[in-house]
Amino acid sequence: MTQSKKELRKVMRDRLRRVSPAGQTRRNTAICTRIAVLPQYKKAGRIMAYLNMPGEASLDGLMEQAIREGRQVYVPRCVGPGRMEAVLLPSVAAAETGAYGIRTAPEGSLAADPADLDMILIPGLAFDVWGHRLGRGAGFYDRFLQSLRPAGMLAVAWDMQIVPLVPIEAHDVIIPSVLTETRYITQLK
Repeated sequence: MTQSKKELRKVMRDRLRRVSPAGQTRRNTAICTRIAVLPQYKKAGRIMAYLNMPGEASLDGLMEQAIREGRQVYVPRCVGPGRMEAVLLPSVAAAETGAYGIRTAPEGSLAADPADLDMILIPGLAFDVWGHRLGRGAGFYDRFLQSLRPAGMLAVAWDMQIVPLVPIEAHDVIIPSVLTETRYITQLK
């Protein structure tokens, strides 16, 4: 019998809550190092990342480095029920708490046309090797990603977030690649 999304979310939240701060730091450093050497990252001038919530891989160091290199870094901002936009982040230190307690760029930050983003780094609670993603349940990323080209999408997770099967529904967007601290799983041919 397969787990429901609700059941899997509970399992994953419990699993992620048990990761020590030192374990998080070690995993996050490995992930950021691995992303930084990817060809698509090296070519990307406009990157959408995210300011992590508890239990998500932190990309703060990677974002700061990208900003220092002169790249434009965007992060999500919730703009309505189930809707988000990508807004320019001047620095991680400038982040503010927005809707739902999620860190985002300061008020007044410019929004990007999602089609102009070169790379989108995507969080989630769980992923499987077929590119299925379990988010937090509000559908923000599925709506945002629906019309975008998959080649620029990369899910970011810790190894423990790769599960045998993520339950899916018709509206769920397939993520073509997932990077963890030790694995690179791709559906791109």
